[in-house]
Amino acid sequence: MSELTQTDIRAKPSWLKKHPRFRRGSGVMLVSLSILLGHMPHTFHAIKLISVLAPLMQCMALALLTQYVKLSTVLAIVLTPLTIYWPHQVMVVDACALYAASLGMMLFVFGRSLLPSQQPLVSVMAGRVHGPLRADIARYTHILTAVWTTFFAAALATPPLLFWLGPKGTWQWPLTGGTFAAALMMMVVEAGVRRLVIRNFQHVSLRATVAAFRNTRATPM
Repeated sequence: MSELTQTDIRAKPSWLKKHPRFRRGSGVMLVSLSILLGHMPHTFHAIKLISVLAPLMQCMALALLTQYVKLSTVLAIVLTPLTIYWPHQVMVVDACALYAASLGMMLFVFGRSLLPSQQPLVSVMAGRVHGPLRADIARYTHILTAVWTTFFAAALATPPLLFWLGPKGTWQWPLTGGTFAAALMMMVVEAGVRRLVIRNFQHVSLRATVAAFRNTRATPM
């Protein structure tokens, strides 16, 4: 009986454990392909095929990333008939769910790091690249963490606000690239502001910053 209580309820096939990088990379690739598939121009007859393929690819990605194979299978079985009968509605809901999940995760990661018991995420990233931070850099990275937290919160709130208050159809702009473009613009502007505010300091490239973020996020996970 003790063996049954100690058994992990998650299904973890051995082949998923052997190559974690390949598993995570494949999951991210499937999600990315499903997003691209949903945004590609398509005919009326192809929308049903796309609405079925995209959620199935995301269920496969969920199984690879979380290793909850049974849950992902059940989810795929439930979603398939819905995508066949209501393809337009499922694609809209799917896009909203991906948008909310991705930005919600970023908001949680950045916002949680601002708690008194935590370290600001940008400060941790800068410390992994540069080592111990000067006082002015520590203040700047703390403020920057708060700025990104505000950005993700605003990005989550923008689609429903536009849906209720904006012109018809404008609520889809953030989901179809508007938020991504705003984030890129913010990164470019911040890189310039950083070099003006912080002097006598060896600034790193955007690639090094992204690598530091990935390493920082992977450590607690």
